[in-house]
Amino acid sequence: MKSAVFFLCAWTLLHVESVASDWPQLLGPTSDAVYAGLPIAETWTDQTPIVWQKDVGEGYSSPVVSQGRVVFCHRLGTNLIVECRDATNGKSFWNFKHSMKFQDGASFDSGPRATPAIKDGKVYVHNTDGYFVSLDLATGKKNWSHHTRNTFKTSATWHGSVSSPLVTESAVILLVGGTNSSGIVAFNKDDGKVIWKVTGDKASASSPVLATCGGILQVLVVTRSALHSLDPETGKDFWQWPTRRQTSGNVYAASPVPFGDSIFLSGWYQLDADLLRVKDGQPQVVWHKTDAVSTHYANAIVHKDHIYGFHGHASESGGPTLRCVEMATGKVTWKQSQKGSGTIIRCGENLLILFDSGELQLVEADPRRFKVKTRKQVVGRPTRSYPAIADGFVYVKGPKKLVCVDLRAERP
Repeated sequence: MKSAVFFLCAWTLLHVESVASDWPQLLGPTSDAVYAGLPIAETWTDQTPIVWQKDVGEGYSSPVVSQGRVVFCHRLGTNLIVECRDATNGKSFWNFKHSMKFQDGASFDSGPRATPAIKDGKVYVHNTDGYFVSLDLATGKKNWSHHTRNTFKTSATWHGSVSSPLVTESAVILLVGGTNSSGIVAFNKDDGKVIWKVTGDKASASSPVLATCGGILQVLVVTRSALHSLDPETGKDFWQWPTRRQTSGNVYAASPVPFGDSIFLSGWYQLDADLLRVKDGQPQVVWHKTDAVSTHYANAIVHKDHIYGFHGHASESGGPTLRCVEMATGKVTWKQSQKGSGTIIRCGENLLILFDSGELQLVEADPRRFKVKTRKQVVGRPTRSYPAIADGFVYVKGPKKLVCVDLRAERP
């Protein structure tokens, strides 16, 4: 019990210290897509500066920022490229290259799709072909690597290995989907040795998150069969909740969204939306809705008892709608038709939205109405990567370029 309390305190202190200046993993330092750094401007103009930009290749992997460095992955020809650059001026520190031959089974972009994670001077990268590597942040030197498809006998999926790594105090946790009781695997972050592995579930397209629910620090990860709550140190199942039926064509892509003792889980392709509440150590369904916020690939945001997210898919009649939903009931308070879907980061009382058209918008987080405060076109279409934001600078990876935009409210 003492070790669990120490782990919880250490995690809390570390995240409080890092939240302002780093965006070290998918969904940011606290796994909830909330930015708490320097204020950003609420009016953008043509003079809002793009500080630097860099040509990039294929992939929907998102950039991450740590210790003044931005790291991003893309594909050039038959190579995975991992780049590390100065976050302020784009100066190159190092490139890492590794051969890849993966081709998407549905004729989409062939990756990489998973977002890297950075912790304690180490970078963790998971590629669509199952290549999983740890690199030194300072030099780009390889620390260790695995080929998860070979090691854990994962079954083939249309879009390859897409789950982003989650780094805790001692481990890197990855949704692998292995067939030999290795659906979810924790690796020692320093040497890559397997610490624990659990379940024979196949992988979804979701990524694990670290959260405190019911006063217990836990890893939440949704597989093809269930939402798992795991002890990050041992892999012990605190509980499981069987998900709606998933197949090769309909899987969860968004991560679980924890808040307090509740968890929001959402997916498109008839997976719908569920609000769960953990009571007496077990999840209970508060509501299940088919027409609330059924997300396609990006997470919803919870703020002040409301859920904000994109409902639907671009191929459906009318396209996606951005929605606000009352958390207690699942009632839609407003919905706004959009030309495409997008990703959302909360910045104070606003939502920073990157549409797949490559346009950034700043929208009020107001349950009464939809209101755009400002907008700026920054990259082209299609853009499915999450932006990263650190110290008021936003890093956006589009289909051809990665750009750094200065959105600080006050500039020197």
